[in-house]
Amino acid sequence: MSKDRMARAAELAEEARERAEEAYEAAHAAVEDGIDTAHRYMKRQWKERPLAVTGTAVGIGLIVGMLLGSRR
Repeated sequence: MSKDRMARAAELAEEARERAEEAYEAAHAAVEDGIDTAHRYMKRQWKERPLAVTGTAVGIGLIVGMLLGSRR
C-alpha cells in the first residue's frame, strides 16, 4: 500500500472514530436526560399518589417474582 493510501486510510479511520465518539456522547446525554426526567416524574408521582405508586411497585415485583420463580 502506498503512503498516500495509508495516510488516507488513517485519516478516514480518525474521522470515523470522531463521528462515533460524537454519536456516543449524544446518546449518553439523551439517556441522562431521560433518566433525569423519569426520576423527576417518579418523585412527583410519589408525592401526589404514594399508595398508587406503592401498589404498582408491589404488583410489578410480584409479577417479576412469579416469572423468575416459574423458570425453576
